[in-house]
Amino acid sequence: MGPFIKSSNKTSRMMFNLLIALTPIILFTVYKHGYIPYTHGQVDVFGIFYPLLFVLIGSLTTFIIELLYYLIIKRTDEFKTSYGFFPGLFLALILPIKTPIYVLLVGCLVASLSKIVFGGFGRNIFNPALIGYIFVVATFSFVFSTSYYEVDTVSKATPLTNASMVSGIGTYDELVKPYGDLLDFFIGTTPGSLAETSTLLCLLAFIYLTCTKTIKWRISLSYISTVFLITFGISRLLGVGLYYPLFHILSGGLVFGAVFMATDPVTSAATTTGQIFQGILLGILTCILRFTTTEGVATSILIMNMFVFILDKMGSRVRFNSYACLPWVVLVCFMIIVSMFVLASKKRVVAEKDPNFNIVNKEVTDNKTIYTATQKGYGGNIKADVVIENGKIVSVEIISHNETKDRYQSVTDANYINKLIEGQDNLKNVDTVSGATVTSTSLRKLLINVMEDFH
Repeated sequence: MGPFIKSSNKTSRMMFNLLIALTPIILFTVYKHGYIPYTHGQVDVFGIFYPLLFVLIGSLTTFIIELLYYLIIKRTDEFKTSYGFFPGLFLALILPIKTPIYVLLVGCLVASLSKIVFGGFGRNIFNPALIGYIFVVATFSFVFSTSYYEVDTVSKATPLTNASMVSGIGTYDELVKPYGDLLDFFIGTTPGSLAETSTLLCLLAFIYLTCTKTIKWRISLSYISTVFLITFGISRLLGVGLYYPLFHILSGGLVFGAVFMATDPVTSAATTTGQIFQGILLGILTCILRFTTTEGVATSILIMNMFVFILDKMGSRVRFNSYACLPWVVLVCFMIIVSMFVLASKKRVVAEKDPNFNIVNKEVTDNKTIYTATQKGYGGNIKADVVIENGKIVSVEIISHNETKDRYQSVTDANYINKLIEGQDNLKNVDTVSGATVTSTSLRKLLINVMEDFH
């Protein structure tokens, strides 16, 4: 633990304050993932309380694993201050609600082992919950790539997954509109992991935890500010609105990660300067990873866990010589500016050609053009034949796809292909299909790209 913690009572208060801050978020998950689906007839009465059960299973699993460990090594006195339920609690909160229980249990086992192997609470280098999360996402990728994040009433691709399907920087209609507006992002009604979507509740938790001196607020503030600064700079360079940086702040669990995960007292910097630099570097890493993958927050935090000791050494030197951090300040400013321009350049290049689209074959006979093309969907490429006659799309035939049966059936039931053909004069305004957002977006994008090539 950091040198500012002087007694076990102080640690106990910190853990208690964390539970208080998490309580509204947990209750919101019951409302969003339980009550709302119940009112739409998607789950029974048991389903209302399933999110709470999911969290309890995670918490109880890591609690039991640590209890068994300390019983085996006969050091039960240490178990009293190990707070063994927290890794499972946080892991459950950052997983999708439809994660199979066996995947949750495996993640809890890995999380507990990653904590125990370093000697237990106060000695672990990496955040245990994030270790468990990264392990199950990598190991059970087939589960996360073929199942919705939420139940049918709110089931869509997560905002960041949807953003990865968009060529270029993405317009407001492409990034925000499928989920309502930015207020929906702020309140937390957008798809995402169990407890990561409500920025409002996370901010209230941040205020409470800061006032009670439970978390290292400088990490959270510098982290979020850096992400905003970089994405705002990108939006200015590419000439888009304020929605773009706000989209990145309000999606992907950034605020939840900044408040609860990055500020973990054991795996974060203890010095003031170290905390500020940790937050800034987290922001830079998150932006880079988001532009190259769909995961940024968890990976960034784990990477920075490895460099906490360096940040604290730097912070200790700054206490006695304020100029010692000047080279680091210059370096970080340079990194922010370079990443801003590089990422903006990447988005500008992508905007010229959609990397998710490919023309396999093109046949032109008289007034008829037949395209065989592919567009990246949720599970892989969607391949289709598109027939254009006299400048108009007259038919679309799906040749192959890797979408789940439920997603593709939703598109079929909605008669979506015919809707696209009917609305071909303004394809961007054709609404997507609820429950199959990525699949329907991909089909729409395929036709847009075909028509752009045709003209």
